[in-house]
Amino acid sequence: MLVAGLVAVVLNFAFLRSQQNTVNVAIAVEDIPAGARLETDMIGFTPVHAQSDVEDRMVGTGEMDGLIGMVVARSIPSGTLLSERDFVLPSSTVRAMSIPVDPEHAVGGALRPGDRVDILQSADGAARYVLVGAEVLTVGDGTGGALGGAGRYAVTVALDAQSALEVAAALSEGTLDLVRSTGSAPPSILVYPPVDQP
Repeated sequence: MLVAGLVAVVLNFAFLRSQQNTVNVAIAVEDIPAGARLETDMIGFTPVHAQSDVEDRMVGTGEMDGLIGMVVARSIPSGTLLSERDFVLPSSTVRAMSIPVDPEHAVGGALRPGDRVDILQSADGAARYVLVGAEVLTVGDGTGGALGGAGRYAVTVALDAQSALEVAAALSEGTLDLVRSTGSAPPSILVYPPVDQP
């Protein structure tokens, strides 16, 4: 039985390898900040073994030319494999805004790039949603990075121009909380206490 089990493992491994291709995919050769325009010298290529469904999410040599000049949607650390989802068109209305917030008001500091968050403002015993479903682009860890400044924790989100104004106003008027909403349905109530409708 032991021999049969080993044979099964070897055959399974061989089958999985047969389903993989060796392809050259794009990789960041330096830290690329969110909002930067992608340039040729920012990327290199590395061979990887990948199944076809994983390969489809990577950027191959034939796709790279179409991405040069596009805007980086989120910070990409050096050594990271690139995905087409990392980039947006320069004409996109998406902006990036850094929100200084104490970690205890931002899921205990556990937010990560790619998360979705709702931004709530509370003041004078009332609370309201300022923005729903914003994508987290980067998270400053409070160690002196550019996002939040020295000693500050900050979360950078993608938003449009109108939402940026609303978040800026909310920052000056009360306390903000960032609620992870990744995969959640939109909230059914946006203001508390509820406002009676005429």
